[in-house]
Amino acid sequence: MLSNLLDFDKLAEDNVRTLNVPPVVYERPVAIILVGIPASGKTTMVNKLAERFPLAILREEDMTTFLSPRATIFKRSSADVFQLAAKSIELLIKRDKSCIYDANVKTNEQRMLLKKITEDAGGVYQLIFTSCPKEICYERLQKHNLDITRGDKKGFILDKDLFDYEMASTRLPTPEENHIVANCDKTEDFYQIVSIIEKRLSGS
Repeated sequence: MLSNLLDFDKLAEDNVRTLNVPPVVYERPVAIILVGIPASGKTTMVNKLAERFPLAILREEDMTTFLSPRATIFKRSSADVFQLAAKSIELLIKRDKSCIYDANVKTNEQRMLLKKITEDAGGVYQLIFTSCPKEICYERLQKHNLDITRGDKKGFILDKDLFDYEMASTRLPTPEENHIVANCDKTEDFYQIVSIIEKRLSGS
């Protein structure tokens, strides 16, 4: 575990400098957090929202590489990556920048911590749950793995055991979390999210 040796305040400053941070500032910036099993559409959602809104994108894979350039799915420390993400989100919100975290934030405790960090920094927290049937996600994952093997994509290969582990360790959001559900097959869900984010950014 690296946590005791790392200065996450300094690392967050360095990490944010590597990001493409849009110049737009907001009185109440938004931090968009995602939860959903592998291949449920999180990165697609991130990319589509970033086309619509000036969002700094925090990608879990990029932060894993940032902390440990030779990391693998087995060696990376998810706790360290989460801590770097939390500090980076806090820093962006304090600078009045909206952001989106491209990762599966698995537990209620992690999500509530990010909510507190966002709100304490003066921002608005929004959770999105990407809902997709397990069978469709697994088919997508096999294609994703093939793309990585061919070199067409970067990232980690997840076999079925790891996929099942990710599913089992992901805690679905509760009604108290006030999340938005995005079904992978429904275009109208995306437009509903766009409408909600527009209201969040306008302060209404």
